[in-house]
Amino acid sequence: MVIRTLTLLTLLGLAGCGEPEPTATSAEPHMKAVDLLRRASLDLRGVLPSVDDIATVEANPDAVEGIIDDYLQDERFGPRVRDLFADIYRTRTENYTLGADDFGLSDDAAFWASVGEEPLYMLSWIAEHDLPYTDLVTADWTMADERLASIWPLERLSSEPGWQQARYTDGRPTAGVLSTNAMWWRYTSTASNANRARANAVSRIFLCHDYLSRPIDFDRNVNLLDQEAVASAIRNNPSCVNCHNSLDPLAGFFFGFFYYDDYDAAELTSYHPERELLWRTYTDVTPGFYGEEALTLNDLGRKLAGDHRYVECAVEQVYEGMLRRDAGLDDTDRLTVHREAFLDGGLTLRALFRSVVDDPRYRAGATDTEGFVSRKMMTPDQLATAIGGLTGFSLTYAGYDMLRSDLVGYRTLAGGADGTNVTEAATSPNTTLLLVQERLSQASAWYAAERDATGSAQLFTKIDFTETPDTDPDAMVAQIQDLHLRLFGNRVEADGPEVTANLELWAQVYEVERDTIDAWAAVLSVLLRDPDFLLY
Repeated sequence: MVIRTLTLLTLLGLAGCGEPEPTATSAEPHMKAVDLLRRASLDLRGVLPSVDDIATVEANPDAVEGIIDDYLQDERFGPRVRDLFADIYRTRTENYTLGADDFGLSDDAAFWASVGEEPLYMLSWIAEHDLPYTDLVTADWTMADERLASIWPLERLSSEPGWQQARYTDGRPTAGVLSTNAMWWRYTSTASNANRARANAVSRIFLCHDYLSRPIDFDRNVNLLDQEAVASAIRNNPSCVNCHNSLDPLAGFFFGFFYYDDYDAAELTSYHPERELLWRTYTDVTPGFYGEEALTLNDLGRKLAGDHRYVECAVEQVYEGMLRRDAGLDDTDRLTVHREAFLDGGLTLRALFRSVVDDPRYRAGATDTEGFVSRKMMTPDQLATAIGGLTGFSLTYAGYDMLRSDLVGYRTLAGGADGTNVTEAATSPNTTLLLVQERLSQASAWYAAERDATGSAQLFTKIDFTETPDTDPDAMVAQIQDLHLRLFGNRVEADGPEVTANLELWAQVYEVERDTIDAWAAVLSVLLRDPDFLLY
């Protein structure tokens, strides 16, 4: 479909016909129940609330609490957990050294997707089955689909299709996600690095302590090209010792995953117990956990699970992920509340997510009393699932999910992070995000209009695509009102400016295209680009 007479400026002007952006002077201390419903639905399920849920909350605002409880039990809660932690684990990547053809497979997109999801599916399984969060680093199982089970030494514990619990069969130590191939395929090591990058990944992901964020007063006299000089500095230079006295013992746990050839499929597939003592050669530092004695990967998992920072880090990650901002000193009291709720809830992720949803700062209006802007922007994952839930459209190409791919897709352009070149997702709109949103909106709107006009209507339920403003204006008005309710969660008047602007757009497109499907697709694509859809 080509809308030849409408400029981008015209479309953006018509798209802004919803409610004005709230300001600090007009903000309420707490968001309205329907707005909270929309926010919780997007955060806990990745889709917009149903019209029935909206009507229930409009009739009884207190009903939102029970609906949120239902959302936490929804089958889409697990995928949202994966999406929230994906930017932390950074395993959703196409930068692995091996591809499908290294294992006799033909689909690189599916191969890399399976590899990258292994740790995240462990998280979602724990969330969905109300297992304690400590299982993540102590469990004797992992997760695998049929593809991983066919190429790695894995035994799936169920014959059901899809992702199921599995166990490695090569005798590797069992320490939950710390024992998975995906983690150490993603975080590799050179000989000189000696697993230090892996140690930092463990510290960053599970303890929220990134060694790379520490300020370093480095001695400029150290010759970085001299390996012996560097090794000496690590042991003796105070600036180096400050980090390495805890980093190097942590690195010593991962030599069973130490690979001599990162492009050898057999080398990377199996665990190598015969290499566990290579720390003697590369660092001469005994494995340990922040001054505590530990020798095996099993020990590391147990030490992590028993460390207070492990729980506090999970609380911080969920809090920041749900509020879409970094936690500061002013958030300490709130983090303490959520930590206690997490502990009281048996360290289940549902208990933690529920506590954060109950937080006054999560429920604040456009700007809370302390000046925090609380209106959030959809992530690429949410944009994909929200639009997919409305229209049934999925933006894919050659098997790649275009909003989760950077090799051929648009993840970073849409505001996401690839974990390598971009490590933090965008929290406000930018030019490339708006371009992706425009194309996604156009494609999904056309798909939905064509589907509903020729088959069973799922979104355009108030019309049958024969109406025009002259033949049945009431049906067209009703359809526009319904679209506003579904997309934005608010009701607009039949003679309101929103309906008037949308009818004008419909008429302009119809005058050019002489096709009602094109006209309705144009209206929907503009609504999907409205800031009130992207921000919630």
